[in-house]
Amino acid sequence: MKKGTMFSRNQLFKILAPLMLEQALAMTIGLADMVMVSSCSEAAVSGISLVDSVNAVFLWLFPAIATGGGVVLAQYLGAGDEENSRRSTGQLTLLLLGFSVLVTLVFFVFRTELLHLLFGEIEADVMGYASTYFLVSIFSYPFLALYNVGAAVFRAEGNTRVSMVTSTAMNVFNVAGNAILIYGFDMGVLGAGLSSLLSRVLGAGIMLRLLLRPDCPVGLSGWESLRPERRMFRRILSIGIPSGFESAAFNIGKLLVISLVSTLPTSAITANAVMNSLQSIILIPTSAIHLAAVPIVGQCLGAGKPEEGKYYTGWLIKLAYVCLLVTAGGTLLLADPILSLFNLTAETKELIKPLLLFYFAISVTLYPLAFTLTPCIRAAGDANFCMIAAMVGMWLGRIACSYLFVYLGLGLFGIWLAILADWIIRIAFFVPRYLSGRWLKQKVI
Repeated sequence: MKKGTMFSRNQLFKILAPLMLEQALAMTIGLADMVMVSSCSEAAVSGISLVDSVNAVFLWLFPAIATGGGVVLAQYLGAGDEENSRRSTGQLTLLLLGFSVLVTLVFFVFRTELLHLLFGEIEADVMGYASTYFLVSIFSYPFLALYNVGAAVFRAEGNTRVSMVTSTAMNVFNVAGNAILIYGFDMGVLGAGLSSLLSRVLGAGIMLRLLLRPDCPVGLSGWESLRPERRMFRRILSIGIPSGFESAAFNIGKLLVISLVSTLPTSAITANAVMNSLQSIILIPTSAIHLAAVPIVGQCLGAGKPEEGKYYTGWLIKLAYVCLLVTAGGTLLLADPILSLFNLTAETKELIKPLLLFYFAISVTLYPLAFTLTPCIRAAGDANFCMIAAMVGMWLGRIACSYLFVYLGLGLFGIWLAILADWIIRIAFFVPRYLSGRWLKQKVI
């Protein structure tokens, strides 16, 4: 690292290493959780998967809103303003907890109507399982929100070990709960729902306990910190709302693309599912890098050091390239033994191999410019620009081109070619913005 910069190599390692481990453990334990839940009946699995598609909205929405608080907090920390750091933590807690409670109440009252509206006239047993799982899931939203508050706050401080340990504890507890309630007490879907609920209660409890400690520099300073403050709300929401819209657009777009894939032959559907799983594994390190952008870039700008913010952005992009060369390159080199784990037909394997080569080529050349720049620019407070660029890339690039390429007869390769279109559009937005320096002139605090 450059001499005299805010973060040493050791400090950066302490931020990044726990995040990478957290992402890897969450995926590994999540796969185990999926296998255990799949031991229920086929109708039960269908009911759970339908509800999980609703829950996924909040799994992305809560962290997106929490990002607003994280950016504001990181900049206050960079400025050395502990009082406003604590106030921003309190306002983020109030905002996210209040929103989650409101959603819980509305969903509880209209849960039956909502399920019928979303999923229509599905089979009675599937709807019964979905209703049971949805009812339990609804009450986990406030606890999920509190966990996301704590994760955003401690990550903004640079203490990423807290979210790693808490997330791991939650996932392990969830798997153990599934084993006891599904296998031991034969509770099926209800057991799976209760296990998820209790794991989120555990995560919220750990985060709340840490935030209430008197020696926590970014913690809650009693009930006074939960009094509504319009100005702080605006600061948090100025980043949280665009991030939430960006997240919603991305996930809705993915659902539309998946619905298009479902019209293709079975081998193509299977190949796409496997490619999505491999892509998730390849992107584990870069996902951690994106989370680290908030404390690193945000604190630099809060300290009034925009040039260091730009320097660390370049450093994070270079690190993303190195990580992708290792993960994407390793996946490509080990393609045969990896694909043998999925018990695929020869036809499906032949579809996947060229896609892996294509994905390697675009990821090690374009991905960091399309995606690693985004959280760095957002950490500076330029959230509206990030939202517009991401939505144009998703809807004009990935969605519109997916339908066009499939219509032209390119099949599954057309779906993945549309990803390239999305990335090129994002790069056309983000690279000029980065080079111009306008993102460094945003006012957050």
